[in-house]
Amino acid sequence: MKYLKKISIAKMVWVHRAMLWTALVGLFSSAYLCITYLTGAPIVCGIVSGCEVVRASAWATTFGIPRPLLGLAFYGAIILALIIRTYAPHHRPEFWKNVTLLATFFGFVESGFLTLVQTYEIKAYCLWCLLSAACATGLFILSFFESEEILPEKMVTHELKKIFWAFAVFIVVGALAMWILLAKRGGGEQPVISAAGGGRPVLVPEGTPTEGPVSSTVTVVEFLDLECPGCRDYYPIMKKIREDYAGRIRYVVRIFPLIELHAHAKQAAIAAECAKQQGKWFEYVDAALINQNALERDDLVRYADALHLDTKAFSACLDDQKVADAVMAERKAGEAIGINKTPMIFVNDGVLEQLPTYQQFKYLLDEELKK
Repeated sequence: MKYLKKISIAKMVWVHRAMLWTALVGLFSSAYLCITYLTGAPIVCGIVSGCEVVRASAWATTFGIPRPLLGLAFYGAIILALIIRTYAPHHRPEFWKNVTLLATFFGFVESGFLTLVQTYEIKAYCLWCLLSAACATGLFILSFFESEEILPEKMVTHELKKIFWAFAVFIVVGALAMWILLAKRGGGEQPVISAAGGGRPVLVPEGTPTEGPVSSTVTVVEFLDLECPGCRDYYPIMKKIREDYAGRIRYVVRIFPLIELHAHAKQAAIAAECAKQQGKWFEYVDAALINQNALERDDLVRYADALHLDTKAFSACLDDQKVADAVMAERKAGEAIGINKTPMIFVNDGVLEQLPTYQQFKYLLDEELKK
């Protein structure tokens, strides 16, 4: 029996150590996201490249509280519970075991839900969110392997030392990693604006729909391909900019179909032109971007119907050669300006050399509005 008890205690010790390190990794991930969310610093996102899109989405906060802050509280609570169970092993061990199991369950459910949201709603992934989800899942699994044994008094000091050294390593390595990550700001606070080619370009031709006051001193023009994944990924950031600067800037969308790359780009551009004829340009562009995985003819008509357009006139417009010619003429006009990819964004007469984060874009617009 003593031998079995030793095995049970040893298992509990190693489970607690594994949980501690897993929680520390999750704590670092949440801490980094908290700093970037609160300061607006660019997020180093690795190969998934969707961190800025996730941050700009409506799911980035809960009742106005940044979700990474909730993650920070979650991992901090798990670590605190592990310390209490080590420091005072006789103090209601079953209670703390159940609290840990319940907490890790909610963390697992929350992280799983957010991963599904990134997959099906935002359609972009944040590397640090995925890392946090992996940590929350790992903690939930580990919590099932906890033993009901009480840590012997003679092992308390030894395990507390292990916790101390774990924190020491975490602080040193974590601080260095944080410094490296935050140092990678990718272009500073203000994105670089270059003069557009071909002299002063005609960015807003007569008859182009505009959103916002025509008298505004700041005009943002975005060239889009409605089947372009990058345009879809950047949509949440641009949508937030449009909402936050409504009434202060003029926003313009022009379609530049990349017909060589995307099979549905031209047809989707024609559909947007048809929607423009019925006064629903911006609404239709938004709908097509959000649902760009479904751009067959029936889908395009369905979006028109959802916007309460005259679907009979809309369908006839889709087959109108004059509209198709207008779409290709618009593409040629874009080529004359120097458009060769999407999305491309102009602020007044200058083109942004790279897509800005929300905070960078906000900084730029605030500076432009002061002029």
